[in-house]
This record gives sequence, structure tokens and C-alpha cells, in this order.
Amino acid sequence: MLQSVKNFIKKNLLPTAKLAKKKIDKQLFLINGSAQLDFEFETLPPIDKGVSIDEIVKGLDIPEGLPYNLQEKLAFFEKNGYVVLEQIIKHEDLDKVWEEIDDVFHHNEKYEIEAIAHRFNNQALTPVSKIPKEKINGIGSRLNDFHECSVKTQKLSSNPFLRVFLEGALEKHIAVFQSLVFKYSSQQAIHQDFPWVTSPIPSHLAAAWIPFEDVHPDSGPLVYYPGSHRMPKFDFGKTGILYKHGQSLLDSEKDFTPYLEKTLKKHNYNGEILLIKKGDVLIWHGALVHGGTPIKDPNKTRKSLVVHYSSAKGLPNHRYAPTPKNEFDTINNVRFYHNNQLPHLKNIFK
Repeated sequence: MLQSVKNFIKKNLLPTAKLAKKKIDKQLFLINGSAQLDFEFETLPPIDKGVSIDEIVKGLDIPEGLPYNLQEKLAFFEKNGYVVLEQIIKHEDLDKVWEEIDDVFHHNEKYEIEAIAHRFNNQALTPVSKIPKEKINGIGSRLNDFHECSVKTQKLSSNPFLRVFLEGALEKHIAVFQSLVFKYSSQQAIHQDFPWVTSPIPSHLAAAWIPFEDVHPDSGPLVYYPGSHRMPKFDFGKTGILYKHGQSLLDSEKDFTPYLEKTLKKHNYNGEILLIKKGDVLIWHGALVHGGTPIKDPNKTRKSLVVHYSSAKGLPNHRYAPTPKNEFDTINNVRFYHNNQLPHLKNIFK
């Protein structure tokens, strides 16, 4: 009976063979009663639904002087779950942003920007002025949502060559979800982003990793697993594929990480180390497995900006501070929501 259903759907209801396969899989999921263990098909970005890349590109506003082949990069992303856009950001723009960041690290007593420092304040978000200088400048620290404080960082993270790719990977009208600044490698265990970085449409998620310097092999470079964005999702119990504190029955360290390790091995997904250059940008799918490798030389920094993006539809307001009007600024056709919980931090760096 299932084979008859598949044949009927493929022959009569779907426009292309590729899209047909995606739809058939969705029908079988529903028949098996496990739709909660994957993204809802109807909400998927067009590229994940199997819409042709040529069709997607036709609807995009291509910036003048695009330095890469958009169709080729999107095809690579669709297959592998990541892509590197080489030398799309000017080094001087990166240097200007890092000057602001460096001032926060070295004169943290002047700022209320929120951060996390290793083994300090229970790993809770804390104003940098209240974090000891050696902690905020040490391995394991990060600044949160620096883009809300810095106009230059907003311009960097909405670079037109980056924006147009994100529109192809998600959909038009991109919104910034959050940003993280690292001085050293996170050394974070392998993970996927979507269970934690959640919005009303969990499948509308991609991230950009923007280095401020060339990545050294001893600095704890990123490791990622090409194709792993297609692997079966982990069930946290009760909350399905999304983790919700206090509600999910399973957690990350004891359950999620071992599951990823076992499933990667089962499906023969092999890790690759990322060594990209200043000016390059790595973009990864919200379901790609990745992590930070151990730092071999503690004197080696890995200065970087990580930005998570959604669509305006997937993220209709600020994740921490939704308001009735959901105020936002638009830069280079990318949406930046106002954080009305921390209005005093808005654009303190012009």
C-alpha cells in the first residue's frame, strides 16, 4: 500500500523528481507518526525542500561585483551543509571591529556588555565590568550580542555578499538572531545549533563564522562533519528535537553528544578541520554537526565573530525582548531587532 501511495504522489502531485522524494519521505514520516522528530516539511527553506537552485537564485537581488558563483556555492551548501565564501570581507573592516572588541577586553571596567567567562558566576551572562580582567581575557570567555553595541559589527554581519548567500540558503529578508565574539577557541564539544538556538521556525537557521585572523592549526580550529545536517535528529524526550530547560528529559553532555558520536560513525560522516583565512566566511546549516578542537598552544588566539541568522518569518522579534511593535533597524537588507531589555547598550560603538 505504501508503494502505491509513493507512486501516486510521485506521478500526479509533484512537479520534480527531487521535490517528489522529499515529499514522499514526509508522507512516510506522518504515516509512522514521527513528524515531531524532524523539521516540519512545510516550514523548510526552499533549498531544503528540493526547489532548484536556479529557481531560488532567480528571486534574489544579486549585489554588484559578487566575487563567487552563487549557484555553485549554494549547490555545495545543499550537499555538504556548509560553505566557505573566500575573501568577501575587507581586512580593514575586520580590523576596525576588532579594535572595538579589543577595547572591551582590555578596558572591561568601562562596559556593561554581557559576557560569559570560564568558571565565573556559574557560567551565567554577566556585565564585563563585573568580570575580573584575567577571566574575560582568558580561554573560555566570550562576548554576547556584540552586534547590538556596534554599528560596524552590524555592517560586517550584513555584508551584501554574505547576505545574498543567506537569502539563498534560507529565504529573503534575513534577521540576525544572536552574535558571539571569541578571542580563543571555544573547545566546545561537537553539537548542532538548532536544538538550542530556537525560534518559531527552527529550520530557519544558519550561522556565519567570521575570523579576524588566519586560523592556526594549534589554536583549536573548528571541526565540522560534511553532510551531517541530513542525519537523523536526536529526541530529547517530551520536547522532541528541541531542548527546553526544565522540560526536556535528556540533556547535552550525557545524552546528546554520545548520540552524535555514535550516529556520525554509523553514517560514515568524517570530521574536517577548518583552516580559513582572514577575510573568508564559513556558513553552516543549523543542523550541521561541528565543534571546537582542543587548543594545542595556549598562546595562539582564534579571534572570531559567530553570527546566527534566521529569516524575518522565522524570527519575528528579538529573542530576549519581544515587544508589541518588534522594533528593528535594517542594514544592507538585514534586520536587527532592538533589545529593549538592554537599551543602554544600543550602538555605543558608532
